[in-house]
Amino acid sequence: MSDSARQKWDARYRDREPGPSSAPGWLAEIEREIPANGLALDIAAGAGRGALWLARRGLEVVAADISPVGLAIAQEAAAEEGLDLRTEVIDFEEDALPGGPFDVVTCFNYRQRSLFPVIADALAPAGVVVVELPTVQNLERNAHPSKRWLAEDNELLSDVSNLAALRVIYYREGWFDDRHVARLVAQKR
Repeated sequence: MSDSARQKWDARYRDREPGPSSAPGWLAEIEREIPANGLALDIAAGAGRGALWLARRGLEVVAADISPVGLAIAQEAAAEEGLDLRTEVIDFEEDALPGGPFDVVTCFNYRQRSLFPVIADALAPAGVVVVELPTVQNLERNAHPSKRWLAEDNELLSDVSNLAALRVIYYREGWFDDRHVARLVAQKR
């Protein structure tokens, strides 16, 4: 990404309602698959909705994003709740992931296919990755995000299934809350 992308996301976080939004509701469905302790990484954490959910579970969390403004919102919310949260400004197209290994890696609404092998390498044995991406079908009802950030039908499942290090343990694709998304949980073998 570029400085213009960072500026765009910083502006978006400055212009929104204060505080982080709540974690995706579907996480309750897969909660038993997610460790309640260890080290977690929230990729493209934004204002921290996923990172805060992980920290509330008892995990030591690194929230990483291109936007320092979004991460400041996450850090403030964590402090208000007495949660420990480490933040790192990272451009995932140029920078390496923070040091692991991670027991949990989450990635919501950020598509970068080249990250999946990197995530697999960063996971601890039996670690899990949780991903939710909008798909191209989302454009039937929503103008955003643009096609660049959307997965093709079953693309997420295919990308992760093709990695020998990961075993898919949960996959759903469809319309949820007026968005067409792919949801995946995979575990390191």
